[in-house]
Amino acid sequence: MKQPFLLWLLILTLPFCFSSCCSTYQLTDQAGTFSPTAPTPQLASSLLPYFYVRAATKEYNKIGTPEIVAEKGQPTARVNSETATLYFETSRFETPENKYTNLVYRIHFQKVPFGLCSLNLTAGNNPGLLIIYTLDQESDLVLITTVHTCGCYLAFFPTSKLSEKTYPANWPPKNQSVFGYTLPSKLEGLPYKPYYFTIEDGTHRISAISQNPPGSLDTLAPPLYFQMDTQPMEHLHKLPYQNELVSFFEEAGSRKGYVKNNRKILERLLISWWALDWHVGEDKAYGNSDTTQLPFYTSLKFWQRKNSDLKDFPGFLHYWGWKL
Repeated sequence: MKQPFLLWLLILTLPFCFSSCCSTYQLTDQAGTFSPTAPTPQLASSLLPYFYVRAATKEYNKIGTPEIVAEKGQPTARVNSETATLYFETSRFETPENKYTNLVYRIHFQKVPFGLCSLNLTAGNNPGLLIIYTLDQESDLVLITTVHTCGCYLAFFPTSKLSEKTYPANWPPKNQSVFGYTLPSKLEGLPYKPYYFTIEDGTHRISAISQNPPGSLDTLAPPLYFQMDTQPMEHLHKLPYQNELVSFFEEAGSRKGYVKNNRKILERLLISWWALDWHVGEDKAYGNSDTTQLPFYTSLKFWQRKNSDLKDFPGFLHYWGWKL
């Protein structure tokens, strides 16, 4: 009985989200580049996120389009992997020092798989990812924030346009470790080139960020190409279903504000009891159209839910040590 107990103890001591060491990725799995269309003529392509997705031949790795379909006569949310959509909106915030604009991008996937060779703690349907570009008053990109729509895997990427005086204390000078991946702690990129985010197989983790298109020099297996449509973020609250419009998010009950059909059973089993949240790990609404009071917390410390709430962006930045 000791070995199973130690195994469970090891799992419980891992960070917020856990990925299996048993990977289903094969060298023959072809990657794919997802390129978005500009939502407005005024938005430069350099301010659009591009995605390099590993094993893009697997349906659950493709960036998809949320939709509402009938299942047993009832409307059910799912992500259609046959088309790719980038959802977009802008928001503004102020700090005592400056005024800023956020370009908020959102994508969704069919699922994070679960099985003997894909033991992912975040396994579940309809997971998503947020990419937030923060621009200063001169419209310069100063900070990129990435976080899964469950609130986990938070990462910050300041650019060379942001003064180091605004960095959190003890910010690493070159690289940062984000839940097992080594990522740059500062982006020294060119202002007219877009960033590519590498998305990992199965977990949809961001494992790299670069202005050089990944895989472009691979002549043996060049990446597949996918065009992404760009839609207003509010469309997630108005998906067509028969003769009506239905939200991708629950609009009543204990799951109000959460993505439909999105329960995370393993996270509930292993984390909810000490995080004091029965719905821990479930993906949430975020943005101008979200009128719920559901906190989008980014820290598992239950006493810091308000301070780490992404919906209060200035307070969220302050909590994580940024002094914008």
